[in-house]
Amino acid sequence: MKKLNKTILGYMALFSIVSCSDYLDVVPDNVGTIEYAFRSRNEAEKYLFTCYSYRPEIGSVDKDPAMASDETFNRYETNGGGYVWANTIISRGFQTVTDPVLNTWDGEGSSKSAFIGIRDCNIFLENIDSVVDLEAYEKNRWIAEVKFLKAFYHYYLFKCYGPIPIIDKNLSIDSNSEEVQVYREPIDDVVTFIIDLMAEAAIDLPNAIDIVEGTEAGRVDKLAALAIRAEVLIYAASPLFNGNPDYSGMVDNKGTQLFPQNYDENKWVLAAEACKQAIDICHDQGKELYDLLDPFVLNADPIFQQQTIYREAICARWNKELIWGNTNYNDRFLSRSSQARLVRMEPNVIYRATAEYSPTLNMVERYYSSNGVPIDEDIDWQNNSWYGNRFKVRDEPAKVEEEKLIELNEQTANLHFNRESRFYASIGFDKGVYFGNGYYQFTDTDRNVKYCDFLNGQVSGYQGGAGYSITGYSIKKMHSFKNPHTSQVAGEEFYPFPIMRLADLYLLYAEALNEVNGPNNESFIYLDAIRARVGLDGVKASWSAHSTRPNKPDTKEGLREIIHRERAIELAFEGKRFWDIRRWKQIQIMNNQPRGWNIQGKTNEEFYKVVTLPQTPLSFSLKDYFWPIKESNLFVNQNLIQNYGW
Repeated sequence: MKKLNKTILGYMALFSIVSCSDYLDVVPDNVGTIEYAFRSRNEAEKYLFTCYSYRPEIGSVDKDPAMASDETFNRYETNGGGYVWANTIISRGFQTVTDPVLNTWDGEGSSKSAFIGIRDCNIFLENIDSVVDLEAYEKNRWIAEVKFLKAFYHYYLFKCYGPIPIIDKNLSIDSNSEEVQVYREPIDDVVTFIIDLMAEAAIDLPNAIDIVEGTEAGRVDKLAALAIRAEVLIYAASPLFNGNPDYSGMVDNKGTQLFPQNYDENKWVLAAEACKQAIDICHDQGKELYDLLDPFVLNADPIFQQQTIYREAICARWNKELIWGNTNYNDRFLSRSSQARLVRMEPNVIYRATAEYSPTLNMVERYYSSNGVPIDEDIDWQNNSWYGNRFKVRDEPAKVEEEKLIELNEQTANLHFNRESRFYASIGFDKGVYFGNGYYQFTDTDRNVKYCDFLNGQVSGYQGGAGYSITGYSIKKMHSFKNPHTSQVAGEEFYPFPIMRLADLYLLYAEALNEVNGPNNESFIYLDAIRARVGLDGVKASWSAHSTRPNKPDTKEGLREIIHRERAIELAFEGKRFWDIRRWKQIQIMNNQPRGWNIQGKTNEEFYKVVTLPQTPLSFSLKDYFWPIKESNLFVNQNLIQNYGW
């Protein structure tokens, strides 16, 4: 017990945190010991899983900050109303320094402490050699897994806070006062520590093909380690961390500059090399962009096949595109918060399909036209006045050639016509076809599919209470098309939330190549592969034929803009954009007023009015790139400096 207490108390003195030892078995005298935790293979395996338990809830719409970027908006009520998602506070700029929400540093505000996770990883690494009945291969694998988790927890803290203390070894109660008063380390040192540890872990991690899906799915493998390592290097090369004068004042009491002030192009070179290494090994082990037809859609129209293939790249369990998936998130909440009601549900089940996790009109406009270019620079959209009238209801109802996308003979906004496949696969919109969820027949004689109707009082729209979309849209993409949906059931089919999938890695590689060399053939190969899956021509062909800016892909700046938009579209609602707009130093995007339709409208004339959503205006500024460190920590350790602006 003394050994355990030395480790815990030393760390508590530093970060003023309290840990839980539920993972320890109890000896007859009710005293948990480190020796007991590592007395056998079975006990050590329990500790291994404890190290996994601190993973952030990536994919939980109420607890993952990354699920609350400018892509979405949801209702916000005061504590008296009892309805505040933790990440909603961050998305509105309501973070505080006295009681931070999603406080990953301390493990408060609906978050676990990554530092406690790091502490337990260190305990594991310090004691695993004492397990006598553990085969060498298994021990090496477990050590590699825990090294990766230790690096990953540092990485998550790095994304949230920027410069952080590096906890390579736990502090003891015997540490003197100077040793306890640790410092935040410079960005470059933190990155080097993370990527080196991930590379070291990758050596002994198993190949993806050796992971047993039934019992080991979700545990880290070689592909995950190399892909996340590449992502770390992309972050380090990005403007927020690569020559950022905005943080020139982040200097500690030793005079150490925490943010590098000089841009270093070689960081992009290293990032590109790491991406290519990860891509090559992914390909070697059978990873590909998902392109399989589910049995439910084998006889469906190609339009529906294309949409479901894209959706299944996210929702098909452990599919060939997934590199690392998170099983530690509230999948049921995500599923029902994304689903629109497609049938009139009984009052006791209405909240199983709510569409509360709602796309903004800003996000809806971001999707390409059917020609694969932004709607504000599409020649057809300009010549036919579709763009200028995009918020108006089209006079002409949906025609026969449009009925696989929009309900025949129904009217909806011009904005919903002539859009790319990912729009129709991802967004539930008023009068839009909703293929799936138990309704798969669309033939000349049988129209057994459902349609959204978001007008006030209609099947998908506002009906009072709490379960409704505040924007008049739903996120079709983030729940399985196989979820049953009847008047009594709105099902939730589990899938691991994608922390990293191959399309994401392709886009990171294309971005790094462009930052190093400008437009180049290899960048276009990976961009065009992603576009081809959803039926779009390549970047150069699309811009040349359909854009008012045909030469846009020919410059570094133009291609950068295209890559950023491709990431926003391809990875929409997957928790990527929140971090992207931060690493790109584009936090001001969050100040664009989120908009939606007038969900109180009962007619087309009333509903199709663009409204600014409640709880605005927003006020994001330089300080919001990072979380504040809770003030009490600064009193405990005066060598810590607060993040800028807090």
